[in-house]
Amino acid sequence: MSMPAMFRHAALAGVLAAAAAGASAEKKALDDEELRGVSGKGIAIAVNLQLNTRQIAGTAPPSNISAGFNVGGVTTYAIVQNFGGGLQLFSITIDPSVKPDGSGYLAIGMPAYVNAQDFGIHGIGVQTDPNAPITSSLGSLTLNGTASMTGTLNLWPKN
Repeated sequence: MSMPAMFRHAALAGVLAAAAAGASAEKKALDDEELRGVSGKGIAIAVNLQLNTRQIAGTAPPSNISAGFNVGGVTTYAIVQNFGGGLQLFSITIDPSVKPDGSGYLAIGMPAYVNAQDFGIHGIGVQTDPNAPITSSLGSLTLNGTASMTGTLNLWPKN
């Protein structure tokens, strides 16, 4: 880049910085009526969840989740082995909204993109010893691949 072109770029950057300096405004508290008039698209959240991926790859000891149930003096445990994997969700939206009657609710938009890599439960068992290896598995659930979701989950306070 030549010296005159560099000077023009620097001058343009200076002019833009000076113009932006005067663009700030003071904060102003809004009352409830003014807040009702504010609109927007809420916020969007992207999730990259990597949960127990070393256990699933076999490079760490298994991780179990168990819940005990006592029936007739015998405690039996429901055991989930190696819950986890990789899961990406893009984008979950959270949008405070107003119903026609004026009451508020929270609209949670489902993710348009879901990607799973070995995400799920790699063993399910029921036995009396929660620390013993699962000897008789009831199955597993593993998700791999991509999906698209549509729709909104609406939550509102109980009256």
